[in-house]
Amino acid sequence: MQVQVHYQGLVNSPWMEQFISKRVSKLQRYLSKSASILVNIRFENKKFVTSLAIHNTNHDYAFSATGENMYESFSSSIIKATRALAEQKRMIKDKINRKFTSLDRAVA
Repeated sequence: MQVQVHYQGLVNSPWMEQFISKRVSKLQRYLSKSASILVNIRFENKKFVTSLAIHNTNHDYAFSATGENMYESFSSSIIKATRALAEQKRMIKDKINRKFTSLDRAVA
């Protein structure tokens, strides 16, 4: 998984990079190994705005959130992404499970 982080109006620091990489790594369970994530964090009008663009196989996602601080806006966008990706994964699993019947039903 490739992650790119861009800052606008902010100064990059190692602990910010560590926080972002830790939170983004939690999305890895929903994405393929070839997925790429673009994180754009900017400070405008006394608010922090975080935009996430996720490019996965066969799907592209975009999420954004605003907040009073960088952590709030980034965490909100990660939560939105997690919910959407989990729902997508659940739908795919349900579709696969509908195609196959269990052995219990086949025998009965």
